[in-house]
Amino acid sequence: MALSGGADRGSHSMDKSITLPPDEIFRNLENAKRFAIDIGGSLTKLAYYSTVQHKVAKVRSFDHKAKVSLQETDGDPLYEISVQEEITARLHFIKFENAYIETCLDFIKDHLVNTETKVIKATGGGAHKFKDLIEKKLKLKVDKEDEMTCLIKGCNFVLKNIPHEAFVYARHADSEFRFQNTHPDIFPYLLINIGSGVSIVKVESEDKFERIGGSSIGGGTFWGLGALLTKTKRFDELLQLASKGQHTNVDMLVKDIYGGAYGSLGLTGDLIASSFGKSATTDKEFSKEDMAKSLLHMISNDIGQLACLYAKLHNLTRVYFGGFFIRGHPVTMHTITYSINFFTKGEVQALFLRHEGYLGAIGAFLKGAEEDNPNQYSWGENYAGSSGLMSVSPELNPVQRARSGTFDMLEMDRLERQLVNLPLLQDPTSYIPDTVDLTEDALSRDYWLFCFEDALDGVVKRAVASQKDQPEAVERAEKFRQKYRHKLQTLRHQPFAYGSLTVRSLLDTREHCLNEFNFPDPYSKIKQKENDMALKYYLKVVKSVEELSWEQRQFTLVKGLLAGNVFDWGAKAVSDVLESDPDFGFEQAKQQLQGMKTFKLSHNNDKILNHKLFLTDK
Repeated sequence: MALSGGADRGSHSMDKSITLPPDEIFRNLENAKRFAIDIGGSLTKLAYYSTVQHKVAKVRSFDHKAKVSLQETDGDPLYEISVQEEITARLHFIKFENAYIETCLDFIKDHLVNTETKVIKATGGGAHKFKDLIEKKLKLKVDKEDEMTCLIKGCNFVLKNIPHEAFVYARHADSEFRFQNTHPDIFPYLLINIGSGVSIVKVESEDKFERIGGSSIGGGTFWGLGALLTKTKRFDELLQLASKGQHTNVDMLVKDIYGGAYGSLGLTGDLIASSFGKSATTDKEFSKEDMAKSLLHMISNDIGQLACLYAKLHNLTRVYFGGFFIRGHPVTMHTITYSINFFTKGEVQALFLRHEGYLGAIGAFLKGAEEDNPNQYSWGENYAGSSGLMSVSPELNPVQRARSGTFDMLEMDRLERQLVNLPLLQDPTSYIPDTVDLTEDALSRDYWLFCFEDALDGVVKRAVASQKDQPEAVERAEKFRQKYRHKLQTLRHQPFAYGSLTVRSLLDTREHCLNEFNFPDPYSKIKQKENDMALKYYLKVVKSVEELSWEQRQFTLVKGLLAGNVFDWGAKAVSDVLESDPDFGFEQAKQQLQGMKTFKLSHNNDKILNHKLFLTDK
């Protein structure tokens, strides 16, 4: 995406100077089926549904009981992996500044083909303002949906479908973002939507919600008063000023009145006694930064206290914050979190959402897609096509970061089966399928990111080998390399981009990137060869184990399990052995199990990890 350097922001000539790459921003647009749009005061969120054709590696069903002696087969492979073409559904959500809307609509019109859509669902305050423009550009009828209904539908959808959607923000902790496990029952909850004003909504079920309160003191108040105080007209610039300010230069604290804490009332000396209190008694000029910070604290504290009172009144412990005012801004989230903790003494947590900016667009889309009933399916975030929390699309020019708004994307793929909690779990809410949260463990994070980056050349090599009969495979594999390497670089600097970072999520991200470039399984040839050989020896091994004594049988089984798991450890040493000795297999692994040994894996000079594993002589 290129911007002309001489564009005049005031005249919006920048709108006309951008070129939108179809494969990067509006992906699969040629297969788009349905649209929805949420237009706010400064940001537009576009949603559309498309179908995606991709390759899927599937194993042929195999019944070993049908063979009397598998090791005496006629040479036909027993284990076969076939690659099939499948069509799946994908949801696309794109967020951009309103300044781009006309050019974006032109782009969609030029690249939209064979769509059956006749109506575009719209919500948000700008839906009426841009109604004529949308209908003129896209030749679609604009059908406006209730903003609050769309907001709740969208919130329910992300809470149910996206793992680690909600998080607690702890500014001074080792890990600022602490993600919450997906709860099997998301209701009831309180949603504090902070736009120009504040709406407080109690959500009891999928379709039952009630606006139980609100306030006229919200994001518009911060923006309006901030503009008067600082002469800064842009919202994001005002937030930037606040992030550099020191509110204690403007606010009157408890210690400014009492000389210290007011112990009998439990008030600490650093507590704000009066927002902007010093401006009335101090004869000096205050900086824009300090005034913006004081204003942000004043608005956030007021909203936080309101949220606490309504949560207590309705006996709710889950309180989510969203809306234009939040925007994932650290200072805003910190001030709201501090306020909630103070007023509830830690009994209620302030929860934020990774994708709160898309809630209205998602809800509007769902309203228009009720005939397809998207809620009967489970959806998963496609990491290859999503920008990530507080990160930008990898395809965008970093120079654009100087602007307050860039194109941000979220993609979700429909899963083959609906996900449910394992019924055998005693408490699904406390179950965590990963052993290490790499967002919190910096040493482990550095190690695993290094491992995945170090293994990238090997994965590319395997990907090409799995499709050596296709000339363009080398080019696609190179594109995969670039995409996944950029994802790893993003996660190195922003490990919280897609929720809790784990080894599993790193594998998922790699799989999503491979699928994007039509590599369903780079290891299919190896799996086919090794599993076919294993199946041929299966009955023979079972028979030999059954003939052993009980004690010998236990030892043989344990030894076999360890030898087999050598290939699943993913250790670099094992990988090196397999690369240098292609014939190294199950029997060789069993022969070289020598017993328990200890090795030290050093990473950084001052920290050492100790591991005990069964090692080979190699």
